[in-house]
Amino acid sequence: MSEESAADRATRAFTEDMAAAGVPVQADGPRLLYTILAVAGSYAGQDVPTGVSATEVQNWPQIPPHWVHLPDAVTFPTGETNTDETDTLPGWKRHSRDLGPWDMTVPPATAWIRQVRGIVSAATGRNRS
Repeated sequence: MSEESAADRATRAFTEDMAAAGVPVQADGPRLLYTILAVAGSYAGQDVPTGVSATEVQNWPQIPPHWVHLPDAVTFPTGETNTDETDTLPGWKRHSRDLGPWDMTVPPATAWIRQVRGIVSAATGRNRS
């Protein structure tokens, strides 16, 4: 029986923390996928599939992930986010956007969910799924 690696412990911690916050996570290769309920913007009231690269949670909860994975249908005004396709599902991009300081007054998963909701609230595309 082998010991759990630090990377596996961090991934497990992220997954458990998100589940405790009411957002179950599914591992899919190099990605951790989950769905959030959008609370503002053009997606308000809709479930939005999202995710993060497993490599980005390797220092969880001390350092939060930076990039948010979203389907291509979720679009933003030009210049609102940086994008690329590293570790994303086909037909998805990952986005980064400075949302200010990390909220240290709530559990880390709650702060992360708020960050993702903040990014989604700026989206202009409509969910087609």
